[in-house]
Amino acid sequence: MVTEQDIRALLQARGWRQAELAAAIGVSQPTVSRWLGGQLPDPLAQERLRELIGGAYANMPALRPGLQDSGPGRPSPARDLLGERDLAVFAAVEGGPGDLVVSTDPIDIVPRPWFMGAVRDGFAVLVVGESMVPAFRPGDMAIVNPRLAPMRGKEHIFMQESVDGGFIATIKHLRGWTEQEWLLRQFNPPPGGQEEFSLPRALWRRALRVVGKFDG
Repeated sequence: MVTEQDIRALLQARGWRQAELAAAIGVSQPTVSRWLGGQLPDPLAQERLRELIGGAYANMPALRPGLQDSGPGRPSPARDLLGERDLAVFAAVEGGPGDLVVSTDPIDIVPRPWFMGAVRDGFAVLVVGESMVPAFRPGDMAIVNPRLAPMRGKEHIFMQESVDGGFIATIKHLRGWTEQEWLLRQFNPPPGGQEEFSLPRALWRRALRVVGKFDG
């Protein structure tokens, strides 16, 4: 049985808001809110939640069918969502409106979330600036899977060539691309900025897909 604790852990692991989980299941956001308040999902919703968890059962025993509530001496669902402590976290400072200067040396190593599977070359970046609020707020850790190809409708970290002491990067929503440009969106443009804009691919050569976050 999928419980309130498992749903909270799933939201954290996916980096989803309640409305995003609701859309994935086919229910309303208030319904997800009631689940988080202790109401058990109906059988159809339970099945859909297990489908979202998918092939992670092997690494997430607390989310297998037949799950029982955590109790004394039982591992918490959140702990079961975390793997080895090998996810590097890189600091960033603002390098201009919406831009980040990302350090080349990690400031911390944290447990790898279950949805990263065996991706040991993934990493996280501490978000600064407010151009992507509410999806990403200052202090959040954006988790990157560098093995995935760019995908329309997803958030990505776009990177320039390295500079002394770090990389110039920016986190934005990818609308699409041409041979010359990345077509982007930011949810909370800085003063004088635009919600939709483009960046030249000749300068911003790497688009790394963000697959989740840890809330700051």
